[in-house]
Amino acid sequence: MQPYIAGIGGANVDIHGQSLSPIIMRDSNPGRLHLSMGGVTRNILDNLARLGQRCQLISAVGEDAYGHMLRTGCEQLGIGTQGLVTRPGASSTYISIMDSAGDMLVAMSDMRILKDMDQQFVADHLELLNGAEAVVCDANLSPAAMEYLATHCTRPLYLDPVSTTWAKSVLPVLGRFHTIKPNRLEMEILADMPITSEKDLETACKKVLALGVKRIFVSLGADGIFYSSATGSIHRRSRQFDRMENATGAGDATMAGILYATLQGMDENDVLDFALGAGLVAISGADTINPAMSVESINNMIKEYVK
Repeated sequence: MQPYIAGIGGANVDIHGQSLSPIIMRDSNPGRLHLSMGGVTRNILDNLARLGQRCQLISAVGEDAYGHMLRTGCEQLGIGTQGLVTRPGASSTYISIMDSAGDMLVAMSDMRILKDMDQQFVADHLELLNGAEAVVCDANLSPAAMEYLATHCTRPLYLDPVSTTWAKSVLPVLGRFHTIKPNRLEMEILADMPITSEKDLETACKKVLALGVKRIFVSLGADGIFYSSATGSIHRRSRQFDRMENATGAGDATMAGILYATLQGMDENDVLDFALGAGLVAISGADTINPAMSVESINNMIKEYVK
């Protein structure tokens, strides 16, 4: 098999609703509704596939229309589904409500099927995982599965904590991950400290790096990305961008950018630029995955907006 990136974690269907005007709580608001494939790990691989990377998705879907949509959709994108298991029940589903400016107001997820991806599930797919150039996962895996993955995977592990709730589940094995991409709130959980300043951010990164993590990319939303590594490097990237259409997929595209740039052998500064550029391409499109995602579109964003 040719070199590929493996992803293990969430694959779900996203239902997005955006209000056409300022939201009135506890009332019906006119807006636009959209159905698409989602899931943090699946989204990362989707972006990578659009960047020309070979990928293998390891996840679980239900015996329903959403499960069929996910499997056929991934296959059409060229994402390998050798590790995509179909099980009885409903597929993982995520719904988000965004305000008229495109910022998420509230979201809800039903990812019970992903909790069935236990230690044995990871063990069953260990050969596929260890055959990859790199492995990316999200914290939707059960604690037992996460522990087994962290202790038995021999390839560099990349982690997106997903949320503050799920971030807590990775604490016992956090030091086994090569690269992590939390946001500021998730970083507070991982470092067990409040972060209210740049100095706090540096201190929090030092605490987590001391556990064994090699690289930390902290997503700061409109304020860009903060980077710290085990070699002592600290970098910051900001952006000047006012064309946001949808913020939902920014983090997934950023992680895809980190993986792509790293595997292409780029240096730290270029990896940061590429990661932030990928995030900007994502938020410039109406959908979670921007169909315009490409190396060229990312480089154009870097030239115009990354500082």
